[in-house]
Amino acid sequence: MTSSTLTELTERLHSDRGRPAPDLLAPGGPWNLSQTLQHCAQTVRYSVTGYPILKPALFRATAGALAKRIFLRRGATKHSLGAEIDGAPALDPALPAAEAAAGLADAVALFAAHTGPHAPHPAYGRCTHDEFARLHAMHLAEHLPGLVDA
Repeated sequence: MTSSTLTELTERLHSDRGRPAPDLLAPGGPWNLSQTLQHCAQTVRYSVTGYPILKPALFRATAGALAKRIFLRRGATKHSLGAEIDGAPALDPALPAAEAAAGLADAVALFAAHTGPHAPHPAYGRCTHDEFARLHAMHLAEHLPGLVDA
C-alpha cells in the first residue's frame, strides 16, 4: 500500500457516500461513521503535525517497532477499534459524516503533500513516508473494511 492507496481509499469514501454506514464500518466497532472518520483523520494529520502524547521511548524502540514490522510484513493492522489517540480531542458523535469525510480528505492531502520528516508515531516510533502511508491505509482498512471490499 502506498500514498496513492491511501488517497484512493478516501476517494472511494467520497464516491460511496450513499452507502449505509454499517456497510463501511468494521463489525463490533464502538463508533459511528463520523467518529471513525474523525479518528482516522486525526492519526493521518498527527503523522505530519505531531501526536499529542507518545509512549515511552523504550516501548517505541522495542514492542512498538516489532508491531510495526509485523503489520508491514502482514499487510494489515490489528488493534482495538475503540482505542482513541491519547491526548487527542474527543470524537464528536454529532458531527455530520460528510464533514468528517472532508476532514479525512484534508488530512490525506496534507500527508500526501508532506515532504519532510514525519512526527514519530506514538507506538511505532519513527516511520518513513512510505511506511506511514502503508500503515495509514491498513488502519483505514481495519476501521472501514467496506471501503476495501467495495
